[in-house]
Amino acid sequence: LTRKPNVCVFNILVKYHCKNGDLDSAFEIVEEMRNSEFCYPNLVTYSTLMDGLCRNGRVKEAFDLFEEMVSRDHIVPDPLTYNVLINEFCRRGKPDRARNVIEFMKSNRCYPNVYNYSALVDGLCKVGKLEDAKGVLAEIKGSGLKPDAVTYTSLINFLCRNGKSDEAIELLEEIKENGCQADSVTFNVLLGGLCREGKFEEALDMVEKLPQQGVYLNKGSYRIVLNSLTQKCELKRAKELLGLMLRRGFQPHYATSNELLVCLCKAGMVDDAAVALFYLVEMGFQPGLESWEVLIGLICRERKLLYVFELLDELVVTNT
Repeated sequence: LTRKPNVCVFNILVKYHCKNGDLDSAFEIVEEMRNSEFCYPNLVTYSTLMDGLCRNGRVKEAFDLFEEMVSRDHIVPDPLTYNVLINEFCRRGKPDRARNVIEFMKSNRCYPNVYNYSALVDGLCKVGKLEDAKGVLAEIKGSGLKPDAVTYTSLINFLCRNGKSDEAIELLEEIKENGCQADSVTFNVLLGGLCREGKFEEALDMVEKLPQQGVYLNKGSYRIVLNSLTQKCELKRAKELLGLMLRRGFQPHYATSNELLVCLCKAGMVDDAAVALFYLVEMGFQPGLESWEVLIGLICRERKLLYVFELLDELVVTNT
């Protein structure tokens, strides 16, 4: 017997066409479902279509489809369906309308979940409405829900980009108290904020100690701080962070490595530059022409030719 596709299979096809932006084909599949005896469109079908329409800028059609789902097919929307509309309004910089959707949900006894609220917090932060976003965070807690890392990261990102890293650190402490684990994205946002405000000691302390507390930092975490230190000519701190990075197996960005080597040389820290180059080469780094010329020129000027020969030997070995 030939097995006919079920609703799940049809929904996969609808999602495939929506993802590829082929909404006409998606609607053809839905029409075929309507004509089927056993595969009538369900909540997932409608949510997928609404999301596809929103992503293609056809928001009014998405609302029309929402009304059709409720009035024609008597399908009750869930928080995931509403989130399609909430996300779209926030993407368009209209969080007030997203708030209206949440209020509509409540009036229809569909209680918002943390993802609905997180989307609203992010939307409010993107248009600079910090106090409103904080109000939503309080609302989340008041409703018995537990804010997730996404909610906090949106607020931390806004605070850091507006010179309020102290408040951001307070939120980080709140995350810990609530038993919510911040991820490397959150920490990278905070590290970037600290560096923009010139709070290098706090940033370095965080980079050094967090891994010892079981927090995973990726290479971006180290690079954010090293880039800032190099650009601000905080060379002593940059040299120390470079050593920490290399010991932990993280290599700096190629351009930053070259820039740091040149800065060390121009600041008269030739020995430090030579040592840094040795360790970078061991990690597979190949110095750029400018950093190589400056470094070798200064080493030769100081008559430390042994350095030059050792560096050349190291580079030759690395390239063979």
